[in-house]
Amino acid sequence: MASIPVHMAAWMLAGLFMGLVPTILRYLLGLHSGLLNGATVFVQPAAAAVAGLSLGRLTPRRTIFVGGAGVLVGTAVNMAGVATAALPLLWLGGLIGGVGVGASFSGALRTITPLARPHQRAGLFAAVCLAVYLSFGVPAIMAGLLVARLGLLHTALIQPYRTGSLIQVRETRAICG
Repeated sequence: MASIPVHMAAWMLAGLFMGLVPTILRYLLGLHSGLLNGATVFVQPAAAAVAGLSLGRLTPRRTIFVGGAGVLVGTAVNMAGVATAALPLLWLGGLIGGVGVGASFSGALRTITPLARPHQRAGLFAAVCLAVYLSFGVPAIMAGLLVARLGLLHTALIQPYRTGSLIQVRETRAICG
């Protein structure tokens, strides 16, 4: 159960990254390329996929820890990229955050799957998907609503990331003991 907050923070970061980065590129960095938008958004899920596949040798607990650290550091680097309007930092934050998403998801699934009996696994995965989709979608929708009220820069730096970071700090404390 200690992996739930890191799992939620990872998917919050993924949803916010994919939801806000195209708008950040256009309006804060002045970049109007659809190809650049797509390539930038691609960085995070690509890194997640590679991390999920390549970290299978680590224990699930260690993988979740790596994921939590990746989400926390990736969030900070993304925030620095937004604050300084630096595209390379957004790419680096997406890469690090993507490793965090992939590692935390892989570790969480490897942790909980053996606990469920075969006839319970469909319900377990349905619950995981529900938590993932809510964590992925709700912060992105909230950010979209906040942009009109608070502005893009403030929304990208303060509101949604703060929620994920607070969850992440609590998770790191739970894992580290």
